[in-house]
Order: sequence, then structure tokens, then C-alpha cells
Amino acid sequence: MKIETNSPNTYLISVRPVWASAFFLSHNPKTIELRKGSFGTSLKPGDSIVIYATMPVAEILGIVKVVKRESLAVDRLWQQSKQGKLAKVSRDQFDAYYANQESGIGVWVSAAELFPSPIALPKLRQNWGPRWQPPQQIQKLTDDQMAARSHHSLNIDNTTERYLVTDEPSRTVLSVI
Repeated sequence: MKIETNSPNTYLISVRPVWASAFFLSHNPKTIELRKGSFGTSLKPGDSIVIYATMPVAEILGIVKVVKRESLAVDRLWQQSKQGKLAKVSRDQFDAYYANQESGIGVWVSAAELFPSPIALPKLRQNWGPRWQPPQQIQKLTDDQMAARSHHSLNIDNTTERYLVTDEPSRTVLSVI
């Protein structure tokens, strides 16, 4: 029988590439993930979220720490996100996403850490099974998924280099710091 503890958990979420890389910007990074429905009800401060950039990137980019999760009325969520600045969304994008919604979920994050090299989908399937699929919403990672059995594993404790993403109009640039 496994006894549940209050120790932090690690989750995996799928994020569109433009918003996934925004967590790792060197200047004014994304600090709120906006979601709908009952997303992340088990998230608590101190938990970690591994960021998977969806197709066409299809890679895990890095990890962030949960500060808080709140369900708010859509207009209040817009205000709390500093008019979208903290979520890196425009008013039109926000309104389109929350069309016909009364409330939304905001997950505030900090301590973004870009992995030294992204972990591609084929490598994840090699380690987690050939039929593994990135989550539509959120997936709690198991101890087995987090274990460092080989250099192909996701091992968040062994990241030694840190990278920054700089936002330029034409491209996103990674640099070692």
C-alpha cells in the first residue's frame, strides 16, 4: 500500500510551440498558463510542470514550478494576467479561447528552466513505450517515468546547463548562460 504524502508532484502538459517557448524567454517570460474547464485541479504550489511543445516541434523543452492555480471569472482572469502580458496572449486570442466561457483557469508559474537539449517524442516513446501519447490536458508523471535509467530518460534533477530564450521578431534564439 502506497501512502500519499504532501511532497511535490511532477506533471506534463502539452502547449502549442509559441506559448511553450514563451515560458523560457530571458526577458518577461510567460508566467501564467491559461486553461479551461477543471484543468489541473490537483496542482498545488511547489509542484513541477514539464512543458511539452506540441507538433510540429514535438519535444519537451523544460520545466516550471507552480506558484498557484486559480479558477476565476474570465474578465478577472484577463485582469490578473495583466491584460494577457503574463500569458503572452493578445485580447483577441484570449477572447477567442474563452468564447462562451464564464470562468477560466490560471496556473501561475516561476523558476522556468530550459533543458540543455529538448527531449523529442521518439525518445520519449523509446523510454515510456511506443504507444505513449502526449496528454491532451495534463498527466502526472510516475516515479518510473522520472527515474534516470538511461541517458534517454527524463531526469529533471540532472540538468546542469541553463539556457535562455530571447524573443526576436524573426526567430527564437537559445543561448547558454
